[in-house]
Amino acid sequence: MRVAIRALGIASAVFWVFLIIFGVFAVLSLPNLQMSFGEMQTGISSGNEVELLLPISVANKGFLSVDDFNVSTRIVDEQGSTLAAGQTFIPEIGAGETVNATHQVNLGLNEFLAGHAGMILNDSELRVEEMVGMKVAQIVPVKASSNVSFRWGAPLYNFAVGTPELSLSGLNYSRMIVPVSFENHAFFSFNGTLQVRVYNSSNLVVGVGQGPVDVQQNSVYKEKLGIDVSTGNAALTGHIEVFLETSVFNYGPVVIAFGV
Repeated sequence: MRVAIRALGIASAVFWVFLIIFGVFAVLSLPNLQMSFGEMQTGISSGNEVELLLPISVANKGFLSVDDFNVSTRIVDEQGSTLAAGQTFIPEIGAGETVNATHQVNLGLNEFLAGHAGMILNDSELRVEEMVGMKVAQIVPVKASSNVSFRWGAPLYNFAVGTPELSLSGLNYSRMIVPVSFENHAFFSFNGTLQVRVYNSSNLVVGVGQGPVDVQQNSVYKEKLGIDVSTGNAALTGHIEVFLETSVFNYGPVVIAFGV
């Protein structure tokens, strides 16, 4: 019985020594694991989602397989709320094998900007939380994480509606000029329609005008929209409402009084 117990103890000790040696060998093989990241590509899908695409190449030049390789990304705002997340999982990378993959994170602009209206007008900071995890030979877990901040550029930075200019053009109508300007600090371009509704002092619509908007990334929009306004013989006072509708987001109304 004592011999059996001794044999069991020796076998257990040998087993644990083997695991320790194997673990050290696995850790030492990690320098032979080469990871490279390509240039991140950004774009907007047909569903109005921002696509962040990061090419990844993993070369396992060690003697052991790498299992459960995964890259996870979380984009959070200044309050720590999750705006978008993505994960790439590679079940196995054999010894001497190189695997290429694309890590993708989608950010739905419509939902994002609807819930963060202030980011339409204001630049801010977002944070990317990145984590890489794997197992060497299905035994030794390895994890690494990093955080990095990046600037969010507002698509309607410094949005301004100037004082409407009203000029009489006849007995029954006038011409109103509405200056609108903003800077597109976003990493995407957008197009849409700028619409202005003119209300008199009785809160009745007396004129509607609209014009196309096509704004490239990192460019300035500065235009004057002309509107025919029904005035009759009375002096016109009231307010205007300015709306911007794009394929990516909507903004407005911005209310400006005139003739007061």
